[in-house]
Amino acid sequence: MWIKSKVGWLFVSIGTFLAGLLIFNFGQVFSPDKQAQVEDFYQIEQLANEVYYFPSIKPGTHQVLYQPLKRFDLIFVGYDLNLEHRVAGVKDLVLTIPGTYTHMLAYLGKDSDGYAYAVEMNTDKAKSFSLGVNGLNVGGRLYVFCLGSDYGLKACPQDNYIYGIESYDFMWAKRLEPGLRSQLMQSENALMEAIEKDLKEAHPFQLQFHLGLDTTVRKKVPIIDDGRKNGSDCTTYFASLFEEVASVCLDKIRMSAQSWESYYLTHPLGQQAMIPKEYNPFFNESMHIMEMLNKFGFAAIDNKPRQTNCTDRRTVSGLMTPDLVFNSPSLVEIEPLVLN
Repeated sequence: MWIKSKVGWLFVSIGTFLAGLLIFNFGQVFSPDKQAQVEDFYQIEQLANEVYYFPSIKPGTHQVLYQPLKRFDLIFVGYDLNLEHRVAGVKDLVLTIPGTYTHMLAYLGKDSDGYAYAVEMNTDKAKSFSLGVNGLNVGGRLYVFCLGSDYGLKACPQDNYIYGIESYDFMWAKRLEPGLRSQLMQSENALMEAIEKDLKEAHPFQLQFHLGLDTTVRKKVPIIDDGRKNGSDCTTYFASLFEEVASVCLDKIRMSAQSWESYYLTHPLGQQAMIPKEYNPFFNESMHIMEMLNKFGFAAIDNKPRQTNCTDRRTVSGLMTPDLVFNSPSLVEIEPLVLN
């Protein structure tokens, strides 16, 4: 009896120890909930490639439509700057991104409870940044979070959003055209493995242009296009992931340095774009980008053309934006469900 009781005590102790490891693994609190497993422990291999009926709202409307999303469909979101309650908090930063859509995500799949998940690159909640020898570094990483159930009928059990898409005024999804999607899905497992690895390694946020200690002297702002090598932003992450893992490239998703400057100098919205004081590493004040270009003589310069891993081995140069990806001929519409 003593031996059996000791053995029983040993198993209970081991079980308690293992439970403790789960609870305090990497300083995170473990929950058996499926959402926590996906969001906190990045077990995205649990997600089924099932259709998700995504509540979508087109710009300029308030009508909710339901698009049937498939894995790796891209979700584009933005703010309506005509709404006064939105303008004060987001206008300055939103106007620095040319186009209607200012952020993008990708749908991954559903857990066994029917909740859908997306993955995105975003800055951190603290909006931290630092200027060092390697240039301006903005804090942020790759995130995965729960979108809710079909048709938005049920919210996620836990609200773990960093920047939830519910804060945006409109959102619309698009899909790679059939030929590119077929090619992409041949690498489905490799893409999911790459995303999971990037999540676990906290793939860092990277600006698409270089601002360094020498910028005020040289007055040059080079565009960065190095794939996923040193980090990504919301647009370059998916474009580079598709290219590097599946050899799939999207057409007409980059603008030249000259076009980028032209937006701030000639476009009515671009002329209003400001770098807020807390994001301005060179001047201790908020400042219009147009003023930095005109008055202080800063200029953007294109990166050297980079050869891609696309099937046509094309070379690329320039800066990507969510709006350019949205309007790329490589993407097609996802017709919303007609509800009777």
